[in-house]
Amino acid sequence: MSANRFTFNEQLWKLGNQIENEIHPHLEEYLNVKLDRTDNLYEIMDFHSPDKKVFVEIKGRRVSSKRYDTTLLTCNKVLEAEKLKANDPEVKVFIFFCFTDKTMYIELPDERPDWLMRYTGTHSIPHFLIPVSDLKEFEGVEIKSNQDI
Repeated sequence: MSANRFTFNEQLWKLGNQIENEIHPHLEEYLNVKLDRTDNLYEIMDFHSPDKKVFVEIKGRRVSSKRYDTTLLTCNKVLEAEKLKANDPEVKVFIFFCFTDKTMYIELPDERPDWLMRYTGTHSIPHFLIPVSDLKEFEGVEIKSNQDI
C-alpha cells in the first residue's frame, strides 16, 4: 500500500478549477472584494482577500439542488473557518455550492449550527450534512462548466 491512501482524481480537479475560474469574477463583484486564488492543492479554502478577511470555498456538485435535502461539506472546511474567525472576529467565510441547476451559498456563522456529521464520501472522511434549505441562491450566476454532467 502506498503512503498516500487517497487517489488523486485529475478529472474532478480540472472540473473544479473550471468552476472556480468561471465563478471567480462573480464572487468579486458580489462580495465587493478582490479575491486571490489559492493555488496550493492542499490549501483548505479556494480564495481569500489580500487582507485575509474574506475566505471562499467552492464546491462543485454533479446533481441538481433539488436532488437531496442536504449537501456534504468536509468537516475540515468548517473547522478551519472557525479557527480563522476565532483569530479575527472580522473574518467572513463563504461556501458556494455549484449545483447543476443553480449556485447556492452560505456564510458560515460565528457559531456552528447543529448539523449532522457522517463519515461518507469517496474516502469515508467526516462531513457535515448541510441542509439545502439553509443555503441562499446566488442569483443571476449560471455556471456553465457544471451543467453538462
